[in-house]
Amino acid sequence: MDAAKAIEIVRAMTPDRAPFAIAFSAGFDSAALARLALDADRHPTLLHVDHQTEHSSLARQRAAEIADELGLELRVFEARFDDLGGGFEASARRARYQALSAYRDGPIWLAQTRDDYIETVWLRLLSGSSPIFWKTMPKTRAQFERPVLGIRRAELRKWSSGAYADPMNDDPAFDRVWLRQSGALARLDPDGRLADALANLGERVRTLSPQDWDMPLHDLPPAIRQLCVRTQIAALLPKARVRTRFVREVTEAAGRPSPKTRCFSVAKGSLYLRGGKLVLNSSVDDVRLRR
Repeated sequence: MDAAKAIEIVRAMTPDRAPFAIAFSAGFDSAALARLALDADRHPTLLHVDHQTEHSSLARQRAAEIADELGLELRVFEARFDDLGGGFEASARRARYQALSAYRDGPIWLAQTRDDYIETVWLRLLSGSSPIFWKTMPKTRAQFERPVLGIRRAELRKWSSGAYADPMNDDPAFDRVWLRQSGALARLDPDGRLADALANLGERVRTLSPQDWDMPLHDLPPAIRQLCVRTQIAALLPKARVRTRFVREVTEAAGRPSPKTRCFSVAKGSLYLRGGKLVLNSSVDDVRLRR
């Protein structure tokens, strides 16, 4: 994509020059988006979230320096972490969005690219999640917008001069960093077509009606059975973090037809396997099947 096309994309997002902000870590992508916005004759407010990590003071300092260089207003928020689990990446992401939501003057742009889109789908696949979760970030959600979601990272970073290089972005302990450094996607899915197909499959699974899932679990091949069990559990218990071992246990039981009802304790409740179908608790009237 040439520079003129990228600039036109940004201009089209704010045709009336209404106020907007950029979530500004001062890293390569957000710094590039800020410079690209200026090239498009747009003047956003920069919103920096201080995660209070070992290197966050350096990022905060660099954010102030870039904002001063570009002549843009910088607002700084401090992250407030919760104890909902999911590891540092998930906790930091929740804290970041909560902090940014304090901005009420217009939409907030996120500098996520086509590469981020592709990586997100593959990370969900590789985590062992059911197809119901095979999706990625939308272009718009509430006040958050992703204007460069269709631009490859390498193209966007042509505007990233002076950005802060966060050491955490090179730490393979984080799943996304590990995936990037592995080079796997460059070989498996260089243009993102497989990621698009996976996301489309996930969308299809999420829209299925119970009538579409009328085949008993024991009539399915083992691999498909496990996939369907995981998907059903995700639909019946959307807030539960179910371990792979539990999914395998239910899958093995579902492969053995039985006239008896079998019960599995999960997420402070009960999951029943009855007639080749999964039922939440003991209610038959409220069965919601997803296979």
